[in-house]
Order: sequence, then structure tokens, then C-alpha cells
Amino acid sequence: MTTGHDILFDTARIVRRASEPVEIVSPIGTRRLQRAVVHQFATIALGFAGCIAASSFAAPVSDAQQPVGDLVIAATVNGEPIYLSEVERELQTAFGAREIAESALPYLQAKALSQLIDRSLIIQWLRTTGHGASTTEIELEITRLKKQLESRSISLSEHLASIRVTETEMRRLLEWQITWRKFLARYLTDENLERYFNDHRRDFDGTQMRVAHILFKVASDDTSSLEQSLQRAAKVREAIVGGSIEFTEAAKLHSTAPTAANGGDIGFIERHRPMHEAFSRATFVLEAQEVSPPVITPFGVHLIRCTEIKPGQRTWQDAREDLATAVTRYLFDWAAEKERTKAEIKFTGASAHFVTGSEKLAE
Repeated sequence: MTTGHDILFDTARIVRRASEPVEIVSPIGTRRLQRAVVHQFATIALGFAGCIAASSFAAPVSDAQQPVGDLVIAATVNGEPIYLSEVERELQTAFGAREIAESALPYLQAKALSQLIDRSLIIQWLRTTGHGASTTEIELEITRLKKQLESRSISLSEHLASIRVTETEMRRLLEWQITWRKFLARYLTDENLERYFNDHRRDFDGTQMRVAHILFKVASDDTSSLEQSLQRAAKVREAIVGGSIEFTEAAKLHSTAPTAANGGDIGFIERHRPMHEAFSRATFVLEAQEVSPPVITPFGVHLIRCTEIKPGQRTWQDAREDLATAVTRYLFDWAAEKERTKAEIKFTGASAHFVTGSEKLAE
């Protein structure tokens, strides 16, 4: 039987040795979470929080619009329901008592629902491959919970009522926790962490890069302005790469940033600070003197040039915690995306949701 130790990371994928019947082969290292809000849900989706989630025993529904008891269905994944109450709980767990602006709520609901869909896809995949939580494992967890509650003179039904979770939801939550924990035990190994570190060394070893940039401002929420800035940036980059103009001169001519007078020089930055994630992500794949393609951040469109690289000294052991988080997120995203391509996902309209394959809200 294949263990987590047998899975090897290279620069593009998790690969298998030719003689080994490994059931998981995935690309590695190129995908990153695109929006900061994703991280609000990340620890919940990946099973790091005390909250536990997803489904094994929910019966397929014949009518996606039909509530089950007090549970309103928000979507179905291959016939298995995702409940509106689960979407609401995701938001509650992610944001707590913080007030959510009404204008932001539809996007956040859609993001939460998307995470729940991903969990359901992963659960179903691992169930079919024989790596899901068994009925015995789930019942054992319920028995343990009952004993903990009894020591406080609380019944399970009283506890579930107090946290507004049904028994059906509880079983779904337990299945996700058990299944994901077992999955990570197989693949979140020291060998895999070290290989991931070697393939993404700059992300974790403390490397610093000196960068300069050219900023093209974009009018707020103006799609045409964004397109114009992207086109301008592409033309300027073409001139720089073609040798028609030096980067420093182009910055003085075209950049709207305060650094323009200094040829766009920002100084040294680290992978996760102080710049926006999109900016840093684009920077840390550059070689010295290389100019990036146009990069979009909340500040506008950037051309970024790496002028100097100071290699970091951290080892993979030093970065173990960050590596574990990164690899876990990667495995979650990969498994969900792989299963999405063949899944039947239906939305009831009870919750806001994204157009398939995008983060655009459906009408």
C-alpha cells in the first residue's frame, strides 16, 4: 500500500515512481490563493480549526429545492446536499462577531459555499478510493463526544441544540475531520515538506529581493481603465525588453508611484512582506534583471524588475510550520479542482454562488 512517504514532489507536480501504483498525481507549486478573503476560510476548509465539516451519510436528494426538515439546501454535489445553515456557519466561524458589510455579503456567501463544495468533492473522492472515514470511526468519535459531555452533565442533544447543529450536520462535520486528518497523515510527510521547500525555496528560506516597479494607476471599478493600463504596461514592457528604453527611464516617464523619480526602486522586500501578495508572488519567480509581465494589485498595474537577490538561509526544518500550511492548502485545492471537472453541481438559489469556473457572482 502506498504511503505518504512514497509521494515525491518535483518542480511541477507530485509524481510517482514508475513501479508504484500511486493513486494521487498532481501538479505542484504554481497555484496560489488569489484573494485575501480566501484565508478567512482557509483554516476552516482545511480542518485546522476546532470546527469540523463535510458529508458522508447525507442521502442524495431528488429535488434540490426541497428543504430537509429545517435544513434548506443551498446546492447539491453529485446529488448530495450542502445546506444553507452550513454556509452561514462558515461565515460565522470565519468572521465571528465582526459586522459584514451588506455589499460584501453575496461574495462572502459564494466563497463559503465554494469551500463547502470543495470539501464535499474531496470527501466523495476519498470515499470512493477507500480512504474516507468509516462508520465505525464516526461512531467512535460520537461516543467520545458523548462521554465528554456526560462528564459535564450535558446530553448530546442538549449540546447540539445549544450550538444550533443538527445530528445530520454533526455527522457530516465529523466525517470531514476524520477523512482529512487521515489524508494528511499519508501525504504531509517530512519527505514531501522538504521536496516542496526545495521546489519553492524562495518562498520559505528568507530570500530578499531588491525590486523596482512602474505603476500604472487604474480608476476604481473601471474595467476600461484597467484594460487601458494593461495595454500601456504591455507596450512599455515590450520596449524595455527590446532594449528601446532602460527600466529606470521608463519608470521616470510612465510610473505614477512616488518611487518614479528614483527609477522605480523600492528596495529589498521579503516574500510575505511588505508588498501585496500579488506583487510579491510575481516578484519571487523573477531572476536578476528580469522584468515581469503586467501585474494587477489594488493599487493598479505594475511592471516589476528584480535588480538583486539575497538568498535566504532558513532550512526546511526552520520553515516546517509554514510549509505544512502551504502543502495542506495545495493538496486541498488540487483534490477539489480535479474532482470539479467531472462533478454535477447544482445551485438552488438559496445562497449567492459563483459562475462555474470563476469568482464572478451568478445573476
